Amino acid sequence: MHRAPIPALSPGERRLEGAIAHYLARVLRLRAGDTFVAFDPATGLEADAVTVWAEPTAITVRCGALRAGARRSSRIATTWIQGLAKGDKCDAVVRDATELGVARIVVAVTKRTVVKLDRSRSDARQARWARVAQEATRQCGRSDAPIVDAPCPWTEALSRVDDGDARFCLWEHATAPLAPGLFEALAQGAPLAFACGPEGGLEDGEVALAESRGWTIASLGPQALRTETVAAAVLGAVRVFGAMFDKSE
Repeated sequence: MHRAPIPALSPGERRLEGAIAHYLARVLRLRAGDTFVAFDPATGLEADAVTVWAEPTAITVRCGALRAGARRSSRIATTWIQGLAKGDKCDAVVRDATELGVARIVVAVTKRTVVKLDRSRSDARQARWARVAQEATRQCGRSDAPIVDAPCPWTEALSRVDDGDARFCLWEHATAPLAPGLFEALAQGAPLAFACGPEGGLEDGEVALAESRGWTIASLGPQALRTETVAAAVLGAVRVFGAMFDKSE
């Protein structure tokens, strides 16, 4: 059955306009009487819905009783810290991280960050990434979109993760492999956090700061990965091996 995000989802009839109306009426081509599952990307709640009336630029739907979403992201709460990268690379990271189940994405400004953002551009980027996350949420069938923070300094990004989480700072010069620590964290069901630098990686001082705060400095192997590839590689492993310890599956 088709699924569609409806912010502030509530039971009853409502008229929708804009992007969501276009998606339901033009992309899915829903007509009066067609059914779909509506979900609130902020809360993860969902409801059975039916199209009441479709217009060229709007659509009226009726939603039933709310229930807990059956397709929440993951049993493991995961945070991804991504060094601010050039172009649309962060878009790709947000999209992949959303599909692979992260709960929160924090974009960090590091010493090797090339992109310079003032307040207005920072807010615009955050809004764009939030839209990318919501679109990826709809496409992959999640019921809960991840939180996407505005860009912040590296030191602040690290502090946004709880000390009790299993925290891994991914660095190309690290000697300890990620796998053993990650496997142990997955077995314990601990919340996870990963931090990755932008193009050019992290400077020694930034890595030392993470280590001083309790982050494990870990390697992904001898091959150098592009910054926009790291999230897919690591979170894919979390998804595959985390399923081994998920008793609900």
